[in-house]
Amino acid sequence: MLDRIVIAMAIVGLGVLAYRALLSAQRQWATNRARQGTALERPELLVFTSPTCGPCKLQQMPIVNRLQAEWSDRIGLQVIDVSEQPDVASQFGVWSLPTTIVLGADRRVAAINQGVASERKLREQFEQVMADRRRINTSTTRPVHPLTS
Repeated sequence: MLDRIVIAMAIVGLGVLAYRALLSAQRQWATNRARQGTALERPELLVFTSPTCGPCKLQQMPIVNRLQAEWSDRIGLQVIDVSEQPDVASQFGVWSLPTTIVLGADRRVAAINQGVASERKLREQFEQVMADRRRINTSTTRPVHPLTS
């Protein structure tokens, strides 16, 4: 009996490690793909969906539409239908729907959400990206001469 429990726990542990490896690989694929484009004027939300995805239509898109209506001047939005653009989905390493990817204005992948992302979670992710951008824009980078400090 104890040996079965140990085997089961080992299988669960391997599953968790495999899942983390897939998430890491997806972040790397998405980062590589995102950096191939030109810089953005503002942070952007990529929403991967399909016409047959119920949670995409009923849960994720209403959240995305509310955010876009409220923050249309601050964020960009791209809705990608994976049935029409499977190459884009594979380039970003998308394997489940809905998937949302938050890109900073520097095209850095700030967050990847698999499954329905709550409005609060997306807001926090965009606020973090905008805070990072403000901090970068307000920091001064003047050289300091070692003898004059």
